[in-house]
Amino acid sequence: MDSPITIEPAKPEDAQALLEIHAAAVHQTAAPYYSQEILDNWSRLPITGDRIERVRQRWIEHPDRRVIVARHNGHVVGYGFIHTGGELQSLFIHPRYGRRGIGASILATLEGEAIALGLTDLRLNASLNAAAFYQKQGFEVIESGVHQLASGQEMACIKMCKTLANHEQ
Repeated sequence: MDSPITIEPAKPEDAQALLEIHAAAVHQTAAPYYSQEILDNWSRLPITGDRIERVRQRWIEHPDRRVIVARHNGHVVGYGFIHTGGELQSLFIHPRYGRRGIGASILATLEGEAIALGLTDLRLNASLNAAAFYQKQGFEVIESGVHQLASGQEMACIKMCKTLANHEQ
């Protein structure tokens, strides 16, 4: 990479890039772990203006979410967000940028946000392809489970949790 990756809060105009990254990650990175039907329900294509606006309103501009992006040469290459109730709800890196520490950097920033919010732990439903990444980052497996997609379809997941180190103590 010729220029550094920057980690920063998402902007409303990043909504389409978040959907594009999500689609690429789901349909490429997660493909060996799930059926085509689940992949299609998890990340519907094409990306419509309606969906872009929903992401803008329900993710980026939502007061109970903290959305972080990774940028390379001005382009969003990864993102993640937490809900202020203590759930890591999303973390995706474009497959072309995978395995470069970007996910770990986004996660560390989100953990800092969670600590600033006074949270003591983060929970998540990890996709089968992402569980090893989260374990490497200090998350512990609670149990195997299912995650309900927006379509209502269920997909296998791993329920995980991490106790956050609060440096103010």
